Amino acid sequence: MMNCKSPSPLTILLTTSVLLFAGCASEQTPSTDPVSGGSSSGKLRVSCTSNIVKDLVTQIGGQHIDVTAIMDGPGVDPHLYTPSPQDINVLTESDVVVYSGLHLEAQLEPSLDSLANRGVAIIKATEILEKKHSDQLLEADGAVDPHVWFDLDLWAECGHWVAAELGKVDEAHASDYVAQAEKFQTQLKETKAQAQAALDGIPEDRRILVTAHDAFQYFARTFQFRVEAVQGLSTESEPGLKRINELAALLIEARIGAIFTEQSVSDRNIQALISECTAQGHTLVVGGKLYSDTAGPAGTPEETLAGAVLHDIREIARGLGVTTAPQESP
Repeated sequence: MMNCKSPSPLTILLTTSVLLFAGCASEQTPSTDPVSGGSSSGKLRVSCTSNIVKDLVTQIGGQHIDVTAIMDGPGVDPHLYTPSPQDINVLTESDVVVYSGLHLEAQLEPSLDSLANRGVAIIKATEILEKKHSDQLLEADGAVDPHVWFDLDLWAECGHWVAAELGKVDEAHASDYVAQAEKFQTQLKETKAQAQAALDGIPEDRRILVTAHDAFQYFARTFQFRVEAVQGLSTESEPGLKRINELAALLIEARIGAIFTEQSVSDRNIQALISECTAQGHTLVVGGKLYSDTAGPAGTPEETLAGAVLHDIREIARGLGVTTAPQESP
């Protein structure tokens, strides 16, 4: 697992950049009181890692924050993402930085530690799960699975945690953050209900979801699926021929005709699996492209977690032969 590796030379260099950027900022500009907001609009400047975290923070912070994400795109893989000097500059100039945690953004962690040591408010969205819900965290490849947003109930808890932490930085709007967290929880409950209703038509023996990497275990627990992946928990892992053969045998025996690629992961290994099934006389197609580590592009229904999940549900339902599926989010 990448979180067990020593920081790369590039990561060390970028961590040093944090100190340089921060040092320059402190010499050239007066410090800003985070409570009153540091942006030109007077709002709290909040930077996030992935766009899934950005969605959470946007919905919690509402009108009181200006929010940005350094991994703001559907094709960005947070497991492998290494911050650029521009990213470090954005984070350094923020009042608050919010990241998912559980080693999802492992390459970024040294930089986050440096920012925290210099007094930047750092919020780990999943900290509440480690503190109070550790028994509900799943493990894979000998590490905690970081893809907790597919358990919509747990992700709602992360929303409440972020609201409380933002309230500590911006006490004047603390009650608004709490109220927005309640709305976010309601939205995710409605999304979960829509998803469950759409998947009810899939028979138990066909609830087998094969994806590019192991990002859907929380999804599997929430929606009663068996999930198998070509790659492991991290996209740094590479499957061997044995794994391809195992999955081919499973798909053929279960007569599953569709597997799924992911927006942020190469489909190279999926194509290898399709070729192996074809060689054994089994027709296998790509049933759809799922959002796993990221949400969709800005300006689309899928830019929110709710929209991305419902997109995935539609793709899975159609790919596995269900004719009814939830409508797109408004």
